[in-house]
Amino acid sequence: MDLSETPTMDNSTASTRRAFPKPDTMLFELVNNPEYKKKFHARLQTANRYFAFFYKIRLLPILGMGKQIMLLTTKGRSSQKMRDFPIGYYLIDGTIHVFSGWGKGANWYKNIIANPKDVYLQVGFRRFHAVPEVVEGIEELQHTDEWFVICCPKVAQRLIGWNPHRDSLETSDFSMMIEKVLVVKFHPD
Repeated sequence: MDLSETPTMDNSTASTRRAFPKPDTMLFELVNNPEYKKKFHARLQTANRYFAFFYKIRLLPILGMGKQIMLLTTKGRSSQKMRDFPIGYYLIDGTIHVFSGWGKGANWYKNIIANPKDVYLQVGFRRFHAVPEVVEGIEELQHTDEWFVICCPKVAQRLIGWNPHRDSLETSDFSMMIEKVLVVKFHPD
């Protein structure tokens, strides 16, 4: 039995619940392995400088990357300078959602908490002021995780080990994601 599978009793019959993220996936390592997280962060910092530059000169949107990556601009909590964060996003029910394996330790998150009125998004060629909202309710987080695996099965397979041919919502356990992954919605102002 896979270590992430846990037997449960459901109406007096044994069933197996598969926990996500699965071991050895990117998100599992990010939220559970400090050494992996440190190395990943170092690579991300370097890549983000380039992504931010290419987004600002409008090259990434021209290449179609504005459908996957947005530019989040926040006021730094200490420096009070505007900071850019290229970050992947998903549209869920027409609202921009961001998932963070860094949880509440993400620098962009700390900045939006310190300066919630100084948040701007550039999605493709469109730049606008945004109001952040942390998703905290267990039911809404569950719905968001379910939406993610249904609408983005290839990404979910790579990030959390979701197999659309094997896995189902009824036998899936997203409790580790709900506990450790920060989800923030951004509303246009």
